[in-house]
Amino acid sequence: MGPGDSSSSSRPREFATLDLLRFVAAQAVVFYHLLFLSWVEAPAAGGIGAVTRSGTRFEAAIAWASLGWLGVPVFFVISGFVIFMSCGDKTPGQFAIGRAKRILPGLWTFSLLSAAVVLMAGVLAPVEAMRRMMRSMVLFPFGPWIDGAIWTLVAEAMFYALIIAAIRFRLLAHMTALTSAITGFNLVFWSGILLAASGLVGLDAQAIADLAASYRLSVTLVTTNCFFLVGIALYQVHAGKDVARNLAIYAINFLIGMVVVYFFARASVGVVEYGQNAHVASIVWAAAILVASAGVMLPVWTTRRWAGAAKAMGLLTYPLYLVNQITGGYLFGVIERATHSPVLAVGAAIVLCNLLAGAFSFGIERRLQSALGAILERALRHFRQRLRLPV
Repeated sequence: MGPGDSSSSSRPREFATLDLLRFVAAQAVVFYHLLFLSWVEAPAAGGIGAVTRSGTRFEAAIAWASLGWLGVPVFFVISGFVIFMSCGDKTPGQFAIGRAKRILPGLWTFSLLSAAVVLMAGVLAPVEAMRRMMRSMVLFPFGPWIDGAIWTLVAEAMFYALIIAAIRFRLLAHMTALTSAITGFNLVFWSGILLAASGLVGLDAQAIADLAASYRLSVTLVTTNCFFLVGIALYQVHAGKDVARNLAIYAINFLIGMVVVYFFARASVGVVEYGQNAHVASIVWAAAILVASAGVMLPVWTTRRWAGAAKAMGLLTYPLYLVNQITGGYLFGVIERATHSPVLAVGAAIVLCNLLAGAFSFGIERRLQSALGAILERALRHFRQRLRLPV
């Protein structure tokens, strides 16, 4: 249920709160990109700052738009919940194919679209644009990608790999013990980070803070695994599995998550260059997760109509996440130059991004997923037959 996940048709209606929160988180990311990153990112990076080609600074929106990146750690929590909920009855191959056919059609479609946009805008040389596009389409661990948001899909893929390993080695039945061990690691690791960042042990506090917020530790789940663990523990509590221990795992990783968000915020442009308060980011993230948790444990969206509407919103999330930065930034710039109204332009770009996401999600996405799934299932059967494995 992160940027690359959607609701299954059999999902309980009480989980509609997660779909609604995911939709809100996606809109927050859109606002972050179009109202903040579009003018603070250097055009030389070849991203949204280059394709927008706008001198407009939305300084009045800094206080809230600069927090939009919090949608990502919210996605990770929801992903932990839904992926663990859905993987229990699958083989490693079935799980991998399910994830691939969910992720790849949108990733490939919008990577191609983003490459076309940057080429049309003339912000990257064709060779560099193709290189970034190929990195994106295979989820290469290191960027730059054609769209900077793709790093989060790399982190999601790392989480999927761990789930595949857990299925393969029959560890799902022992998930509480496994998450307890990882929680123990998190406690030791973040206690060390907090001690080092305090300056009490003579280390460079800023260097430690930068390390805690680094991409390499984030994408390898060293610093971001706590978000997925919150989601997994929440599902375990909801399912009534080892409730006391999973409540403890939830609480500890929730608090660690607040620390992680704080360090991420300390390294963010909003805090470093525009004086925003890093503690606010932790509070906003915590409030969002508490709302999600309450929605799961005390369901309020129990009618079929509301659940259907929430699911439709949730289905928009992944394509919206992929289309808003490069294509959305380009649309914003084009409309602003045509209308000379930045507010109208950014509003129109947001609406168009949502429409494009909806057209993909409710138009061709399922057909592409079905076609890719059929190809991958045939390939898996052929592979097993060649190795004389059970089909």
